[in-house]
Amino acid sequence: MNRCLLTLLFLTFLCTCASAQPTYGNINKGASATLGLEGAAVLDQMMAYIPGVGSNSREELLRQNIKSYMMPIRQATNPQMEWAYALAGAVEFYQNLNSNYKDNLSPDYLTLNLAAQGKRPSIEDGLHFLVQQGTVSAAIVPYGSTTIPTAVYSVPKYTITNFGYLFRPETRPRNRIFETRKALSRGNPVIVELSTDDIFAALRTNTYSTATPAGETHYLTVVGYDGNSNTFELRGILGRHWADAGYVQISYDDFGRLAKTGFVLIPKP
Repeated sequence: MNRCLLTLLFLTFLCTCASAQPTYGNINKGASATLGLEGAAVLDQMMAYIPGVGSNSREELLRQNIKSYMMPIRQATNPQMEWAYALAGAVEFYQNLNSNYKDNLSPDYLTLNLAAQGKRPSIEDGLHFLVQQGTVSAAIVPYGSTTIPTAVYSVPKYTITNFGYLFRPETRPRNRIFETRKALSRGNPVIVELSTDDIFAALRTNTYSTATPAGETHYLTVVGYDGNSNTFELRGILGRHWADAGYVQISYDDFGRLAKTGFVLIPKP
């Protein structure tokens, strides 16, 4: 009798443990109901590893850059849409990796849908919308669109499985650096909210640093790091004439101080 009871308890324990382990591309119901994953252990399980892009080799652990896999630099039609362009660019990255064609995705589809809900949308609103509804090709809803055409109802939607908070404003600076490097080493772009001064939008140099951020926030995508120079490379949404052809280098120390929130997408498999 006791042996039967022990066996039953052991089997119950194994079933419970197995059901608690989400796997990439097969999220259990509890995990999929929670949008915005947090915690290093959870993100380690759910974050994508991109074969051929991310690597655990000694060289790639020191230096990684996914810029060549990104679509060309674009310029947001409105400064308040920077986050939408950054999100669309990250979804493009995953969508185009295994495609024989390169498709631009629409940031305007996100902002127009969210604006129709009667509030000023935020990046978190955009992330939730990408999970629940997705976006469409920019050929259907072009950049600068003011309306959504009826054609969107008959075209594919590009969605994500979930998203994760790599770090928050209260995260230690060194942990922001570590988590961002880890995501990039696995081949994932990282979208960040960066505190800047008021000259950031007019930057014409290839590096950026400020001792006194003036309360402005810009949304950029971290595409690379270099352990020799201790710098990150970030992709802006301010056009090809901004900074260094649309990209800028920021030291680890400045990044840890100025990058407030970091996001990584959990793409569809």
